[in-house]
Amino acid sequence: MEAPSANPPDFGALLRQHRIAAGLSQEALAERARMSADGISALERGHRRTPQRETLVLLAGALALDDEQRRAFALAANRSRLRRGAGSAAEPGRLNGALSNLPLSLTSFVGRERELAEIAALVREHRLVTLTGAGGIGKTQTALQAGTILHDELPDGVRFIALATLESPSLIVAAIASALGVKEVPSAPLLDTLLAFLKDRATLLIFDNCEHLVGEAANVAEAILAACPRVRILATSRESLRTAGERTYRLPSLSIPETSAVRKLRAAQAAEYEAIALFADRARAADHRFELSDENAPMVGELCRRLDGIPRAIELAAARASLLSVKALTEMLDDRFRLLAGGERTALRRQQTMRATIDWSYDLLTAPEQRLFERLSVFTGGCTLAGATAVCSPEETAHTFVLESLSSLVDKSLVVADLEGREPRYRLLESFREHAREKLVARNEQELVARRHAVACLALAERIERSYDPRPDAFGRTTGGRDFEQPVYEIEPELENARSAIDWALGAGEFSLASRLTCGFTRLWRMSRGDPQPRRWLEAVLGRLDEARELDVAAQAWGALSSLTFGVAKIDAAQRALSLYERHDDPYAKVATLYQLSAGLLHAGRIDEAVAANALALRTCQERGLRGTHRYAAALGMRASIAARRGRIDEARQFYTEALSLTTALGDALEATVLRHNMAELEFGDGNLERALEFAEAAALAAHGARAKRLEITARANTAAYQLALGDVDGARASAAEALTLARGAYSMDAAIAMQHLAAVAALRGDARAGARLRGYVDAWYRNQGCERDLTERRTYEILMAALRDRLSEAQIERLAAEGAELSEEQAALEALNVAVR
Repeated sequence: MEAPSANPPDFGALLRQHRIAAGLSQEALAERARMSADGISALERGHRRTPQRETLVLLAGALALDDEQRRAFALAANRSRLRRGAGSAAEPGRLNGALSNLPLSLTSFVGRERELAEIAALVREHRLVTLTGAGGIGKTQTALQAGTILHDELPDGVRFIALATLESPSLIVAAIASALGVKEVPSAPLLDTLLAFLKDRATLLIFDNCEHLVGEAANVAEAILAACPRVRILATSRESLRTAGERTYRLPSLSIPETSAVRKLRAAQAAEYEAIALFADRARAADHRFELSDENAPMVGELCRRLDGIPRAIELAAARASLLSVKALTEMLDDRFRLLAGGERTALRRQQTMRATIDWSYDLLTAPEQRLFERLSVFTGGCTLAGATAVCSPEETAHTFVLESLSSLVDKSLVVADLEGREPRYRLLESFREHAREKLVARNEQELVARRHAVACLALAERIERSYDPRPDAFGRTTGGRDFEQPVYEIEPELENARSAIDWALGAGEFSLASRLTCGFTRLWRMSRGDPQPRRWLEAVLGRLDEARELDVAAQAWGALSSLTFGVAKIDAAQRALSLYERHDDPYAKVATLYQLSAGLLHAGRIDEAVAANALALRTCQERGLRGTHRYAAALGMRASIAARRGRIDEARQFYTEALSLTTALGDALEATVLRHNMAELEFGDGNLERALEFAEAAALAAHGARAKRLEITARANTAAYQLALGDVDGARASAAEALTLARGAYSMDAAIAMQHLAAVAALRGDARAGARLRGYVDAWYRNQGCERDLTERRTYEILMAALRDRLSEAQIERLAAEGAELSEEQAALEALNVAVR
């Protein structure tokens, strides 16, 4: 037997020896032991305290140590602990001989690289930094990680002071003293003793969870910073301390994919999002068989998106991975507080469920703040200050109440403020909104608040409509117009509020209100989204409206329906609206409906009837004093489109130019983009291919900048058509794929057009079978909708058919087309996108 070593290795050295013998990197050992790599590094360097018994067990298991090695491992930890405990005399510059008391994390720390760099930089520059954020956002773990980063820069290390369990502000000083090892001196205030101890020391104090003691925490921090020039403080709290010299850092949620990106996620892409990476890590801890795959990545992305990227919520959901599939977890989010329960037994009670986490913050609010928090739950798309005031202000109070209370809720991290738009928007994270909604229901105020919300949505919808159609009042004065210039993308969040308001109105039997709401937001729905729901709402209410009593509401509903449909359905709805407008004198609405009728007739190939409808629209504008309005500009644009369809190019140029001039003068950039797109079509029809491509690419760029999705899709699809005509097959493939990706599942006509372009790409590149099947789907779509192809689509169709006939017989083409006609839109879209990636 060997004699025992005179100088047995300390714990850090022994840990390193075992790790290297096992062939593991620090990162690999950290993953096995469910720790952070930084924690392993700190232990090996001896810069952090020795681990607790549970951590020793995890490390020994990860290293596969035998019984004898485990005993030696534990002895080394004890020797290290004893040496550190006796070190205050030998190392007078250290706090009780230890550079820090940071708790060792038993799990890996995921993401936050940018935030940690910013927080560390703030702490280096400012002596008091407070991390704020919603409950469960990860403030404590981020502060600990930042402390680890800063550890070696501070001669006296980092000290962690846990305040969450303190019930009285008077205990704060004692908690700090205990963490620092400072003993109370008889007949001397403990704060004075603490300040004397810290006076010449360079250390970072982490005050964790200050929100319930925020006033006294601010006082103590201010006293320490004033008396101890080398001390820095990093605090975590759901609201700032509001003391002199403080810098606040609001910790965001973990990164999550956009809604539009979720469906297309693949495992490699998904792992780049912090929220998904965290879920995958914690799910593997619950079930070692869990793997992020191309199949489950979209579902994990949706789960993390619906949990708002909140780390605590994600960890609680991932803890169920051994019991439930990702699909089942996502479906259970409608009952999220039952799902998001069952955290670690050793966690504080308020951290074991999301409900308890939010209750902790809710209980710290004043009664008026609680009521505002509850009422904000009615907004599914967030709200402006004006919206919150209209819906949430108690009847007996003024605008200032909402402003002050809303500011307090933002400060306390219960409401998220988005300050990037023209005016601030405020929203509740989804779990917080569900909590607030439950409280509102318990207070029996949900119907009152829902009605006020619907009325406020209607007021906004009418304001938007007035801005688009400035109408003269009874005294000849024009109202609306340029007083409302928010771009579409800034108003778009209100569509979610409109959706919930309409659902409530239908459920409450308020069919007239539901109809007016749907009509008021129709233009926004049409320009920014391809949501089929507005059409369904209108079809649902039209059978329930009393046309004799609500003539104007019914006429408006039929007119709106015409703008949301194609072909025969568009024509029928427009004609029904016009028949009602004959009994209700509204020239603006009549001209708008005539525009939709003209468009439907033009798409159906009924040119002479389109000419007649457009002529009536122009004549009505001239007779009723509407020549300087958007309606007149639209009618001129339609006249140009009809002229182009009839081959009258010079006439079309004249009317497009006149329409563009008026639209530009009215300040409507989006309609100007539409007209430029139509001018591109005109140049294409006249053989000016390069000029047409310039117009289309400019239109796509402008539409993308304005976030006008429908306009962007059309411009990109037309870009693809022009590229095909110019022989740029690869360019056409990319442009058509972008158009289809945006249109898929939203705009069926645009999707069909993009698929036709991709069918031509497939045929030209030798995949005639795919081209023929896609051609069959597109032919069936046009046939079923009662529409005809415009000039551009006719040209690409000719290119497609010529390429197919070069490679297939007529019988083969028709057989494959019959197969394609049986495809659903989603099946056809997948085939077309496969063409794009081959």
